[in-house]
Order: sequence, then C-alpha cells, then structure tokens
Amino acid sequence: MPVYRSISSKCWLSGDERGTSFMTVMLLMLIIGALGVAALTMTGMENSMAGAVRMVEEGTDAAEACVGSAVRAIRLTIEDPQMTGPAAALIAPQGPVPALNQGIFTQEINGTLRNHADIAIGTGNAPNLVMNVNGYVVNGDIDFLYSKRRTGSDFADPDKPTYDQFYRVDCVAANAATGATSRVIVTFDCLNSTGEGCVKRANNG
Repeated sequence: MPVYRSISSKCWLSGDERGTSFMTVMLLMLIIGALGVAALTMTGMENSMAGAVRMVEEGTDAAEACVGSAVRAIRLTIEDPQMTGPAAALIAPQGPVPALNQGIFTQEINGTLRNHADIAIGTGNAPNLVMNVNGYVVNGDIDFLYSKRRTGSDFADPDKPTYDQFYRVDCVAANAATGATSRVIVTFDCLNSTGEGCVKRANNG
C-alpha cells in the first residue's frame, strides 16, 4: 500500500507540472501577442503622423508658392499700372488674377483701396489670386496697408520721391480630397520705383 501511495503522489506532481508549463506557455504567448499588436498600432500611428506632417508641408509649400506669385504680381503691376503690358500676363486664364477681380486688384496695388475688406477664403471671399499647386487650390489676398515717403529720396529728383509701400499677402492652400488647409501671411515693403524690389518684413504677433 505505501508503494501505491508513493506512485500516485508522483503522478499527481507530474500532472501538476504539465499544467503549470501549459499556463506559462499560454501566458508568454498572450504577452508576445499583446506586444505584437502594440508594435503594429505604433507603426500605424507613426505612418499616420508622417502622412499628416507631409500634408502640412505640401500645403505650406503651396501657400508659399502663392506668396511668391503675389510679390511678382505686385512688382509687375507697380511697373505696369494699367496691366496692358507685361502685367497683362497676370490675368486669368494665363495668370492667377481672376478676370472679374482685375479692377479691385489694381486698386489694391496702387493704394486706391487700402486695408480692403476682401478676404481669400470664407463667406463673401473675393481672392486676388487663384492657383492650383500640387493638388491644392490656393486663394491669395493682397492688401495695401500704407505708404511712407523714404527720407532723402527726393534729393536727386524732387518731383519723383520714393515711397515704401507696405502690403500684406494672405495665402490659403486647401486640399479638396482631404480637407487639409495651410495658411501663410507675410508683409512686404515694396518701393514704388520701377525696377526696385520687395523686402519681406517680420510679422508681429
């Protein structure tokens, strides 16, 4: 009888060890599976974040392209106020200035309209520039802010003093497929003299 009890006890211990090993393996598989799911989730999130960053960069690049076109439009229109010479290329369909907006556009460049209430996007929008850049529709607004006579500019020619003309350029790029938007607002100081350029000013606030 003692021998049978001893064999039974050994069998019971052996079965218990097998159960413990099974539970350990299952627990390890559960942990490994959870880690795998977590790794896949993190990879998906990283890809989504990278895609979002790329879209922001693309939108910003599109808006910056609009700013560059706005500066060129300002310079050409200062030198060709009637837009019958080189500036005529700015008018749609060849250029970014909508034909219906040409009159307002020229007044905003020459300063007849200052701080005009038109906007690039939103209710009642009347953009001065409309462009398509890499899948983005870009609307741009140019506002003449103010002008300032440059000190000493009349020494050489009293009849033709030089003025610093300050413009605000507001460009918004929108991706119709994703709804993503990017906005760039820049202020420029442009001289009213033919052949002169525009200098980007630091925006406050």
